[in-house]
Amino acid sequence: MTTLAAPAATTPQVRSDLSFWGALCLATTARVVLATAVCLLLWAAVPALWGWSPTTVASGSMAPAITPGDVVVAMPVDAAALDAGQVLLVDDPDRAGDLRLHRLVDTTDDGSLRLKGDANAEVDSSLVSPGAVHGVGVLLVPSIGSAMLWHGGDRVLGVLVVSLVVLLLLAATRLEPASEDVADPLALSRHRAPPHPSGRSRAVRVSGLVVTVVAGVAVLFLVVGSSHAAFSATTSTSSAFATSRFSCLDRPVAAQARFAYQFNDGVGTSARDSSGNGRSGTLTPGATIEGGTCAAGDGPYLRLDGVSGQVTTGQMIDGPQVFTVETWFRTTTTTGGKLIGFGNSRAGLSGQYDRHLYLTDEGTLIFGVYSGGYFSVESPAAYTDGAWHLATATLGPSGTALYVDGTLVASSTQTAAENARGYWRIGYDAVSISWPSSPTSKYYRGDLDDTTVLDVASTAAEVSARYAAGR
Repeated sequence: MTTLAAPAATTPQVRSDLSFWGALCLATTARVVLATAVCLLLWAAVPALWGWSPTTVASGSMAPAITPGDVVVAMPVDAAALDAGQVLLVDDPDRAGDLRLHRLVDTTDDGSLRLKGDANAEVDSSLVSPGAVHGVGVLLVPSIGSAMLWHGGDRVLGVLVVSLVVLLLLAATRLEPASEDVADPLALSRHRAPPHPSGRSRAVRVSGLVVTVVAGVAVLFLVVGSSHAAFSATTSTSSAFATSRFSCLDRPVAAQARFAYQFNDGVGTSARDSSGNGRSGTLTPGATIEGGTCAAGDGPYLRLDGVSGQVTTGQMIDGPQVFTVETWFRTTTTTGGKLIGFGNSRAGLSGQYDRHLYLTDEGTLIFGVYSGGYFSVESPAAYTDGAWHLATATLGPSGTALYVDGTLVASSTQTAAENARGYWRIGYDAVSISWPSSPTSKYYRGDLDDTTVLDVASTAAEVSARYAAGR
């Protein structure tokens, strides 16, 4: 009688297969972690080969977009290319040998740079020389430098070394099944034919490659997304810069422009200076940048509420004797208000003020200067019809001129304004009863766009050409 051998037990095979899949998961995880770390390190270090400057952020002054442990890479730029809103890496003016990473607010008359941390309530107390700039932040690698900020010295280094060794050992695990006839623990039927070992090994290798590639792509999107948010994010303070821009609407600005606010930015509390001089303006509560599109005549613009809204500039200068002030405006107000002017107070009511363009309650435009007396010119027509109009006023050796919609509407022989230092003001400032047809409201209620001050008196042809170009 022939004795039949008992069937071989399958439990050890299943257990071997479970061990295989466990090893596969551990090895794949280790390889993804190592690949991610290598990608981040290369992303941060490689730019240094062509002169860019990587630095580890050590403070929270640029939070929440840039936090301690992040590595920021700065690209060298010419001083002439610096613009308000850029994140600059500079020599710390208060601590010799240290670096500072803050956002550029504006540039002073002597060329010094005024910076501010996004998380700080006030601008930096110390100005920075353009020669101290290492570059403009263009790339952020999140958290990769965190270990450099940890305390613990040798203990931290030991933990890192041990962790690296463990990851390397796991990543080097040989991913082969224990036998050529291993039962699949996840299979529905125990009688299923086992796959060929070479095919299975190839599938394992392909799966590992796919997982690693997916992890690398995820890291790339993380780094690129973090960089965009860090260098264009809106801050929570008065020097915040817009989160998006309608660069399609940017247009050339005359070389003589002191500043040019085209308001082609997304929602924020700062007006970017399109002249390239870095003289950004600050929007107060009640002043908002309204959205738009890239279609002609439908771009973003500034809206002022007529109660508290205005735009202030941060640079005190000597009042110019030759200049042009220009802005597009749209309103239906019946209480007048100042469109733009020059005063000795940055935000409150000025004691000395002139060079201003204001609306009367009746809707006519007046441009006036003070020079031992009040000198002004007034438009014969009203412009509070809810349509866009371009107002331009000039002062120079040829006298005073007021243009509306590219056409001269009033002029005089007055060639001088008050000798005083002050700030250019937009949307609000004093207009006493000594001025003709003094408006009921000092605040302007309505919309403005393309507000510009030039350090030259524009010609009639230049004014007409700008009107023809539209807003």
